[in-house]
Amino acid sequence: MELTSSQELILWLGTAGMAAGAAIIAAIGFSLPNHQRHHVTASFFVCAIAACAYLAMATGSGVWMVDDQPVYYARYLDWLVTTPLLLLGLLTVGFAPLTGGGEAGRTRNGLIGWVLGADVLMIATGLVASLRGDSSDRWIWYAISLVFFLLVLWGLFGPVKQHLDAKMTPLYTKLLGILTILWVIYPILWVLGTEGTGAIGLTGEILVFAVIDVLSKVGFGILLVLGIKSMSRSHAAA
Repeated sequence: MELTSSQELILWLGTAGMAAGAAIIAAIGFSLPNHQRHHVTASFFVCAIAACAYLAMATGSGVWMVDDQPVYYARYLDWLVTTPLLLLGLLTVGFAPLTGGGEAGRTRNGLIGWVLGADVLMIATGLVASLRGDSSDRWIWYAISLVFFLLVLWGLFGPVKQHLDAKMTPLYTKLLGILTILWVIYPILWVLGTEGTGAIGLTGEILVFAVIDVLSKVGFGILLVLGIKSMSRSHAAA
């Protein structure tokens, strides 16, 4: 599919934004104490992977035509990897350090599996919905994807909060609130965009997806590592 100049520009800006975000997050990470640098890993790769996906879309790759409508499968492949990484970064921030293994470790692993598993199914079923084109059953797949989205939120707002480090709870709560607001926009945009009702044209859809992607990956990642840096300084001063 041939992109218009506006669409191509938006995707190139998305590529640059994601690449810049990865570099900024890595730079901040070098200023963290050694024992806190692991928090940078997930956020860095979220942005790096997204930069590759946007590069693919900007160069005309990563798209299938379904019933004469483009479906950017590169976007879904990006989300399939980056959203679990993003959630893993959030969980790593919030969870209290384990003082031993046993039941506590198994419970935590189960919660991580729940959240990440529901997230993967949310993205995978959303992709199926998009690939169904004009078929009416795309709305069934969309509804299934929405159910898994709600299960992700339930896990993050419910069981996970019972296992948080008290010192990290404010940062976790702040990041979760921001992420929830941004992620709620995605299913709404899907409905309004070319894969749903078509109320928003392709250029508008690409623009809004790019803005939300950058905010939820770059913005979220920078806030996460800056939050860790701020807390590290507070603990050092105390």
